[in-house]
Amino acid sequence: MTSPVLIGVDIVEAGRLARAAERGGAVFSRHITTPAERELGAGEAAFPVKESFIKAVGGRPPGFSWHDFEAQAERPAGWTGRLLDEAAEELTASTGLTLTGGATYAVRGACRRAALVRLARHEGPAGPMDGGVAGAARWGHGAGLLVSLAIVFVDRKGDQ
Repeated sequence: MTSPVLIGVDIVEAGRLARAAERGGAVFSRHITTPAERELGAGEAAFPVKESFIKAVGGRPPGFSWHDFEAQAERPAGWTGRLLDEAAEELTASTGLTLTGGATYAVRGACRRAALVRLARHEGPAGPMDGGVAGAARWGHGAGLLVSLAIVFVDRKGDQ
């Protein structure tokens, strides 16, 4: 069974992001990342990755929180990993930037609800979406830019 997928891309100038992080310091980091992400070492890519997730779910819905998206320790596997690899190759061809980082993401709160609404439009006759909403991302940097690619999907167990 094929699951509908939402895709988002973000490209940001690394210097601009570094200046924002420097101005905001630890407050900026706590605003963007969860404690678990900080333990994982969420670095400079956290902001553009979450921006690409925001684009995938259709914007910042009412009740939005940066913590609606939380990186997990594992890298994308199964069909999500293959889809990301394929899309990353296309993005690399377009930008010249290789996407070397990757992680799976929990999708919660207002962004989970927004994703379910968008995904339901594409569900088709397969039936109701009975899985949880999940995400996966790839990112990379070079030439003064940070680039990220994110997908949001219904996580049906056994659909990997």
